[in-house]
Amino acid sequence: MFTIPSNLKIGGEYRVDTPGAVAELEYRVPPQSRMLVGLVFTGRDEGFLEDCQKAETALREAGIPAWPELDRIVTPDPDGEPVVWVSYVSSPAWWTVILVILGGIFLLPLLSIIPIWITDLLFPGFMDFIGSVVALLILGGMMMIVPRMLEPPKKEER
Repeated sequence: MFTIPSNLKIGGEYRVDTPGAVAELEYRVPPQSRMLVGLVFTGRDEGFLEDCQKAETALREAGIPAWPELDRIVTPDPDGEPVVWVSYVSSPAWWTVILVILGGIFLLPLLSIIPIWITDLLFPGFMDFIGSVVALLILGGMMMIVPRMLEPPKKEER
């Protein structure tokens, strides 16, 4: 759970399920409101914390203002949950910029496996077949190399 600085109180809590709803909410709140958005993922990958750091750097470079009370914009959930907390000072234009940056960092690795997933859906067992073919090619290569390495050196005739 995100820890809110002690000098702040929650003015309103909204549950939104789409990025468009966050943008709509940002237009309704007063300017310079502190926004806190929790992005919930299905799990934490190995590179989850590194992706959070990349997102922090990219958002800072884009000029997204952080809360004055915090030194971070992107905070991985301290309890180890697969949640990224994005805290920033609102402006009607910021959510779109934030969404584009975070999408590039967190979604591109997921999108890279979609072709493999689609191939496996269209042709069940095809990825297992490809793995078997690769293993056979490696084994065949070893069978060609190892015997040559094991034969005794030839004596030169004079």
